[in-house]
Amino acid sequence: SRPRAQSLARGSSASPPAMALEAPIVDRVLSEFRRADRTGHGVIERGLLEGVLQRLGMGHQEVAALLDGGRGCERGSAVAYGPWLEWVLEAKPIKRRGEAERRRFLTEVWAPFAEELRRFRADAYARHERGVAAHEVVPPHAVVADLAARCLQLTEQWHGRPNASAFYEAFMDVAQLDGHSGYRFETIAQSRSQDGVTRVLDMSARMRLYGQAQAKGAAPALIGLLPQAAGESPIDNLVLPGLMRRREALRLLVGHRVQQLFLRLVVAKQRRLLARLGCGRDEDEVRRRVGETMGHEAEQSVAIACLLSSGRVLESYGQLPAEGRDRAAEFLAAEICRQAAPEPEIDDELGEFLEHCRKHPGRSFRASPVQHKLMLLKGLACPALRLVFRSTLERFTQHKYFTMRWARTVPLQMLEGDKFVTLRGVGTSEWSRFRKNVFAYGESHGLGQGGGGCAELPGCRPGGLRYELGTLLCEDEAAKVPNHRATDIEKIIRECRLLNPEGGSADALAGEVLHDVGQNPVVASSIGQTQHTQVMRASVADFPLVAERGSPRWREDLGAWLDVVQVGESQDAFFLSARTREPDSQALLEFLVGFRAHFLRAFGSTVDFSAMCLPTADGEFVVYLAPVACLKKLSVEAGQGMGNLPVDFQNPETGVLASKLQLPVSSVDCSQGKGNVLAVTPEFFELALAGRPMLQRLYDLNRRPGARVVADAFLCRQ
Repeated sequence: SRPRAQSLARGSSASPPAMALEAPIVDRVLSEFRRADRTGHGVIERGLLEGVLQRLGMGHQEVAALLDGGRGCERGSAVAYGPWLEWVLEAKPIKRRGEAERRRFLTEVWAPFAEELRRFRADAYARHERGVAAHEVVPPHAVVADLAARCLQLTEQWHGRPNASAFYEAFMDVAQLDGHSGYRFETIAQSRSQDGVTRVLDMSARMRLYGQAQAKGAAPALIGLLPQAAGESPIDNLVLPGLMRRREALRLLVGHRVQQLFLRLVVAKQRRLLARLGCGRDEDEVRRRVGETMGHEAEQSVAIACLLSSGRVLESYGQLPAEGRDRAAEFLAAEICRQAAPEPEIDDELGEFLEHCRKHPGRSFRASPVQHKLMLLKGLACPALRLVFRSTLERFTQHKYFTMRWARTVPLQMLEGDKFVTLRGVGTSEWSRFRKNVFAYGESHGLGQGGGGCAELPGCRPGGLRYELGTLLCEDEAAKVPNHRATDIEKIIRECRLLNPEGGSADALAGEVLHDVGQNPVVASSIGQTQHTQVMRASVADFPLVAERGSPRWREDLGAWLDVVQVGESQDAFFLSARTREPDSQALLEFLVGFRAHFLRAFGSTVDFSAMCLPTADGEFVVYLAPVACLKKLSVEAGQGMGNLPVDFQNPETGVLASKLQLPVSSVDCSQGKGNVLAVTPEFFELALAGRPMLQRLYDLNRRPGARVVADAFLCRQ
């Protein structure tokens, strides 16, 4: 049948799609073709072919991509399946095709998209400079999702494998303007050790701001704005709950409408004033003319005061003076309470359900999906409550995010007592949701959160109940896995693949850069309830420790160089390194997950892991896995701890204290473990500049005694 497919081939200018069918599927397709081709003329009805491809597991969009404009599809309702199949088999990424086709893609397809990303950034910065409301700075969620999806689509055409590297960079740059970030990473002082192994960051500002955030109480009631805190942790707020008290909904929606009405009145007055003065758009001229003719009225007129300060017509309620906004909020809050009907009472059970939806979004009430849906219907029927659709709430949400989907091929398990519990099984569809880390300690530092128990763009569109009810439907509550004790090796690797161009820096598109992904052990993770990885713009070249080699050994069955790299003086102070071009291969994933499970069987809950995946410029990846002891944080008297601070860390297996080793930090994690050191005092900054000798002591502190013996036993058995 394959020679026949070749003999039926005809020349075609159409480019095959980036998605090529694999050989086993090709054989199955040919078998189906022969059964369907009753005339023997090598032609099959398009409807039948669509059915064949759908039975093979393809979605409607994938089928359309393979049939629209493909070779052999010129006859309309009939498809010459020989030429079509050869066209599919020829599929290869554009970067490996002829120079003319490469140039056409770069100039006609990617360059316009790169310009869109540039405008995406520039417009957000311009809005921020003009002082619009915080939730209006970053573009709406739907715009973000569309750009991310198009980036994946275009990079798949170019590389043969999708990645969101270019969009991730643009998004993280814009997201730091959302009003949550206390500082920008580029303002943090940093220095390299003399041996180049450590990069030391002056994180005293981060420590101060982080402490302030931890000390904050619940968000106050707002007018025309939405409290941004919700969920089981400080980052479990990507989708805010839409079920709320009636008066809370009035403060949000009616308050917003009144604010917008006031804004329109002020804008109309400003335009009349400018028309009377004959002013153009020059801001300096506007300020001068308004000051000369109306400056004395500025205290009595918001419209004039704003023209004097900015020189332009208002575009956002957030541009009004803060004092004026506060007075208006107080007035509206009082009026809404006075004018609104008395707040109806709700029974205790419904009140408990409402509180549950706020504190545990995406989880079923009392662990019962049936009871949850019954209570949701009861809440919708209750006159004291209001449902605000998700697409409406997103307009008031400061923190934006984008998603990427992948399928799990190895189970995610954690140890409970002496038994393994499967949190996510093979074949589970996963969402990685990327947001800005507001306390960044790396370039383009983001978080890769797991699923939130609700439908996501682009898999589900706004307007339908699945999307609009959001976390209230608890669509996949098992996706809300914990971060502590659940090192998700596959998630780390999948996200690293999705955020790096295929082949590394060679043939990378404009805007594409390299990113690493990691997950911290418990001692370095302040948020245990919500799974999240740490993502930064970095590669192996940035952190020489990860590039070190001991005695690497090629494993043909894994397609990887395996190595045990000893960092500390103790043989137990090491990390496992797997260097490969295919870190997400089934064999390697099973090996790495098995390595972790082997340690958990040997040490139980007394071992933890620092896990990372870092790219190289030539298209390889280094998967890093360090088994570490579960360090304990100790409160001590002032002057007795690390750097004279009232805190110390102890390895419970060895009894060694961090303060005794003259260390600036305590944990081997996905930042310090690679040499990106966070120093919170000048003394710590100087200690960290010692470079590799300091990391040697750090790994010795974190070692799990007996780890090397267990690792060697696993490697020998494998």
